[in-house]
Amino acid sequence: MMKAKRKNVQIKPSGKNTENSVNIILGNELTVYTIEDIKDDIIEAVKKYDKIEISGDNIKNMDLTFIQLIKSIQKTAEITGKLLTLNIDINTENKILFDNTDVIRIIKK
Repeated sequence: MMKAKRKNVQIKPSGKNTENSVNIILGNELTVYTIEDIKDDIIEAVKKYDKIEISGDNIKNMDLTFIQLIKSIQKTAEITGKLLTLNIDINTENKILFDNTDVIRIIKK
């Protein structure tokens, strides 16, 4: 199970003592089948840090379950006054699907 976690998410806190920031790097499979393995790590990082960047450019598959998690993180950041930056690139197949359903607005903000 730990192997899957490392493939799908990396939590990288800033090395600067004065910065309370983290980069959450997503990759590989972000679906209903993997969300249980990674959501707790992501939620813990969102609670702990004031400046959060969620990025990913090696994502092979993403489904609406993961989009719901991203939307929840956006709402949490808004309510708690945290700075959230999303920079998630998805494959062409998912991009076409999400563009057609207007979901792309959630992950590209």
